[in-house]
Amino acid sequence: MSRWLLRRRNALLSICSTSNGYANESNPGRLTSPPPIQVGFTESAGRGVFATRRIGAGELIHTAKPILSHPSLSSLHSVCYFCLRNLQREASNVLFCSDECREQSKIFYMTEEQADWSGFHEYCRTQGLKYPLLVKRLACMIISGVATPETLDILQPAMLSSEMILLVSTSG
Repeated sequence: MSRWLLRRRNALLSICSTSNGYANESNPGRLTSPPPIQVGFTESAGRGVFATRRIGAGELIHTAKPILSHPSLSSLHSVCYFCLRNLQREASNVLFCSDECREQSKIFYMTEEQADWSGFHEYCRTQGLKYPLLVKRLACMIISGVATPETLDILQPAMLSSEMILLVSTSG
């Protein structure tokens, strides 16, 4: 772990240990420990998730539905095409683990089916790429109306580094 990350983690732990805690939703008068994670920025890698306190083995620290997901090409026929849950059997076509997953993906999946992605998939497979698959999924979600272009706003950095500002200003 870099010294900067270690200092950041220790500072967060220090802040949390002196905190009075947060009100519990089910019992507003009762104070609980702070959330176990916090999103922050690193000097070298951008946005990251940091522990704010000691986290025990097996402790649930966060739950959320992803903005989007796409199975890797190697697991395409062994996981649910929507939620990526492992399936009991492999198949030659796209599978869903439940009627709920099939229904939730119906609109953008119909958009995905309208194009022949075999060349794209082969390129991603030979190059070892996984992020273009997510871009494909997001594009199909936006085209089908399941998501809006503003969905990407969460991925934008809150602060642009001087290098990013220079890149944006010279590319426009």
